[in-house]
Amino acid sequence: MKFKDNIPIYLQIKDLINQQIVSQKYPLGAKIPSVRDLSVQLEVNINTIQKALTELIREGIIETKRGRGNFVTENPQVIDEIRIKIIQQSLSKMYESLSRIGLDQGEMLYYIKTYFGERMAEDEK
Repeated sequence: MKFKDNIPIYLQIKDLINQQIVSQKYPLGAKIPSVRDLSVQLEVNINTIQKALTELIREGIIETKRGRGNFVTENPQVIDEIRIKIIQQSLSKMYESLSRIGLDQGEMLYYIKTYFGERMAEDEK
């Protein structure tokens, strides 16, 4: 994985795991790879992985089962909240980016609708 320089790596790993949970790569109750396995996969120091997992545990997204490893929570409400947060962050970034080039909300909606119309047509092919 290529990491951005301006965001701490552990936060990027945390976001990656959240995305994998929301996309159901790791569904409710699924076992998360071990710290060592994630460290090898992502080519990151074990302490950095542990810091990301500790945050996820603190937030109730991942639960540790002693002697068995880390597992995704079985609470669907927690996952729904993560999904909404990811959507809001993405929309916020898009809004800020389009605002910087001078688009007002009406123009943004026009271009979004146009984009989705074109995208849907492509997907139907």
